[in-house]
Amino acid sequence: MNNTSKMIKNRVELEGINLAGDILNETIEVLTSHESVRGFLPNSLPEGMLQAITTAARSAPTSSNLQAYSIVIVKDEQRKDRLAALSGNQQFIREAPVFLIFCADIYRLKYVTGRQGYKFAADTLEMFLLAAMDASLALQNALVAAESLGLAGVPVGSIRNDPQSVVKELNLPKGVFAVAGLSIGYEREGVRRGVKPRLPEQVTVHEEQYSTEGIDLLFDEYDQTMISRRTYDGRRVSLAGEPEKHGLEYGWCEHTARRCTRPETIAVSASLRENLRCILEEHGFSLR
Repeated sequence: MNNTSKMIKNRVELEGINLAGDILNETIEVLTSHESVRGFLPNSLPEGMLQAITTAARSAPTSSNLQAYSIVIVKDEQRKDRLAALSGNQQFIREAPVFLIFCADIYRLKYVTGRQGYKFAADTLEMFLLAAMDASLALQNALVAAESLGLAGVPVGSIRNDPQSVVKELNLPKGVFAVAGLSIGYEREGVRRGVKPRLPEQVTVHEEQYSTEGIDLLFDEYDQTMISRRTYDGRRVSLAGEPEKHGLEYGWCEHTARRCTRPETIAVSASLRENLRCILEEHGFSLR
């Protein structure tokens, strides 16, 4: 990891988790030090680094070895600019020297099935989920590999804002859908804010069976953490036509609840994402 990363606490330190030195190895250090970075230098990646990252991505688990994903590497400045415009106009996509798009891909599976003389009959929701998971696992491997090499990165879900335009831009055949992007590069100085606190472990990690015990207290605890960090300063979701709650402490709970009542706060182009089912079906996937 680079010197900037070494100055930032990882999640183990942030949460006061006691791990023995032989357990807290370099891999765990990289994983627990992740912070999404949204500001990059124009520096190109050294020779061989991108191939190391894509090789790591291709080494991710894949269901039944179907390898139902593809990665599109974008370095062309004009194409990055167009993709940035389609993805919420996020400047960091333009800044990063490399933008990777991870796609659920059943085109190859349909092609090879026909090539072998059979009829493709795996038009199911399971096949889309399988392909989307394959793509997601590959993205995570790529991100970890990049961060282990001293780079920074940020996954980009807004590549799904305008799927049909992305299909045209990347020449995606039917059966290939852009699930998420990943901007990687060398970070600009001063863009990090520190590892973001997560919900308490008891909320998201369960022993044997799912438990909601003490969840309100844990939510309140997390709210206070995020409020003290001033995470949502200047980022409040407005309640159109509804009076503000006076004296309300605006933390993760209020912010999350407001976002879930207004889909346009989840995606800038919410109307397009609301039509994802139709778009997926038109583009070769079945969700039955």
